[in-house]
Amino acid sequence: MIRNAVVHLVNDLPIMVDLEALPEAGDRSVRCTNVRTVDGKRPSFVHDQQATFVFPLGVIRMIEAQTVERAAAVTVEEKPLELPAPEPDEEPDEDLLERIRSI
Repeated sequence: MIRNAVVHLVNDLPIMVDLEALPEAGDRSVRCTNVRTVDGKRPSFVHDQQATFVFPLGVIRMIEAQTVERAAAVTVEEKPLELPAPEPDEEPDEDLLERIRSI
């Protein structure tokens, strides 16, 4: 199960869903559960949160899904980027200071 996938529908706002599996090359639809808006609210077309939804691929523009392997790799391998400390300037340029004072 792929949780918190973002499905971008044609001419509609994106929705978050739980996918049973990513669509294969021969699939014509996507089966999902736990349909909600990106901010967690119930979309207007959802009457039962426990229902299973089948969306035809013709109404889906794009699916953003993070697989379990990728999620584990991101949490383990990503480290904060260490930037070098900036070198302090010795003295500001006099022309720059004059232009700032004249404003």
